[in-house]
Amino acid sequence: MLSACLALDRPSLANALADRGIRTVAAPHDAPLLIGDGSARPPVALWSRRGQSWPSALLLVVEGDEAAVIAAIDAGADDAARADASDALIAARAAALIRRTTPRLLKLGDLVIDLVERQVWRAARALDLLPREFRLLRVLADRPDEIVDRATLLDSVCGMRFDPGTNVLNVHVSRLRAKLDRGFAYPMVRTVKGVGYRLAVPPRANFAPDFAPDFAIDARAIAV
Repeated sequence: MLSACLALDRPSLANALADRGIRTVAAPHDAPLLIGDGSARPPVALWSRRGQSWPSALLLVVEGDEAAVIAAIDAGADDAARADASDALIAARAAALIRRTTPRLLKLGDLVIDLVERQVWRAARALDLLPREFRLLRVLADRPDEIVDRATLLDSVCGMRFDPGTNVLNVHVSRLRAKLDRGFAYPMVRTVKGVGYRLAVPPRANFAPDFAPDFAIDARAIAV
């Protein structure tokens, strides 16, 4: 199911999004689109908070006239709408933005991630990941073969901006590793002791035959 993070006080908009098959989530890194209140804070400030695990697109709802909409887009928003626009119109713009900006598949060696449906396959074998396991994999997959430090993972996966001194992150990594690497000669989830973790992409010799799920992968063809 498609999703968007609704970061403004407009409950009726959630209903309009749901009518288009778009569910609303609380955490920005759980969705490809952030719908924010461009009037509550300067658009540039909201945009500057975006990091590696933030959505790929930003839609701002702003008070004012056409000039305010133009200013929001010029400040970095991917799209903007006036606050007096109908929920149906904003939802339609949100759906179109998701279609334009969200790639359907991410392929890393024999690993295939459906970023829209949040499904994962390795060597054509479907992996049943829990939400936090998927989130962890997504953060690592955004930076393949790079070390992602524990602080970044705790923030992105667990919503913790400090290290609680527990093994909460280790547990999620262990569960992901059991599902992603078990039965494969090449482990992808690697521990960098004292620093964090990285996702190692298998060398070409280990690649399985190219695999794509049974659907049209052109994001423009995704029905919302």
